[in-house]
Amino acid sequence: MVNQTSIGIGLAICAAVALNASYLMQHAGSSTAAAIDPRKPIATLASLLRSRIWLAGGAIGVSGWVLHIGAMREAPLSLVQAFVAGGLALTAPMAAIGLRRRPAPGETQAVVVMVVALVLLSIGLAGGGRHASFEPWALGVALALLAGGAAVLAAAWAGGHRALAIGVAGGLLDGAADMALKAVTGVHGAGAVLASPWLYAGLACTAGAFFAFQRGLQSARPVAVIALMTAATNVSSIVGAFVVFGDPLGRTPLLAATHALAFALVFVAAWRLAPAQAGLAASGPTSAASPAP
Repeated sequence: MVNQTSIGIGLAICAAVALNASYLMQHAGSSTAAAIDPRKPIATLASLLRSRIWLAGGAIGVSGWVLHIGAMREAPLSLVQAFVAGGLALTAPMAAIGLRRRPAPGETQAVVVMVVALVLLSIGLAGGGRHASFEPWALGVALALLAGGAAVLAAAWAGGHRALAIGVAGGLLDGAADMALKAVTGVHGAGAVLASPWLYAGLACTAGAFFAFQRGLQSARPVAVIALMTAATNVSSIVGAFVVFGDPLGRTPLLAATHALAFALVFVAAWRLAPAQAGLAASGPTSAASPAP
């Protein structure tokens, strides 16, 4: 019988496919949009919506976001985030097939490392722990630290490295949003969900991460920006899963050691593959826009 954790991981894999596809399409569409300005959210969104490619990518991205929330409802946050990060393993095959680009040195090895890590995480999966308990004050402190750090990076960092700072800020906000929405998945009933402060905290962080991500796609260094954003999201959300939600590593010491190794491998492989994903996105607008009138 398939347990709920396995269902959650299946949803996480589907979410990873949808989200990675949406990133590429959104980059292709945002290249012709006006500069992203969070001070003018309506004008910014209207400019993006004029692009059919961006609109299609946005729709796929929303579908991936819904699948991601469904995954967090069924499985521990740390496992969900690891398998969503595992979607980066699709980057090299997508580049090879779609853009006829040979994998860069180390990318193939990183794909193998990611697959091995996910296989190790799949060993000894249990059905429990999907709604791990948490202390509201601990989650509140974690969200405040991540959001505060993002605000400082976005507001105080200037000069040539500002785009990189925005990338890290967007990743921290994404990690905060994932933790807040994980808390919401443990609430039952529409009324209780709407009354939960974590819902609005998650939506606010998601909105901030959205503007940071879209601005990063338009920067002169999308490869580095997306790589840093991905790394910040993975690290902040997975560490938060263990610190705030008390996610278990394994039922036995051997499983705990195996899963700890697997999480380390996920971080290493994701760091290596994130630039490849961003490079694929950077190549996307040229190939996608060439047949356009």
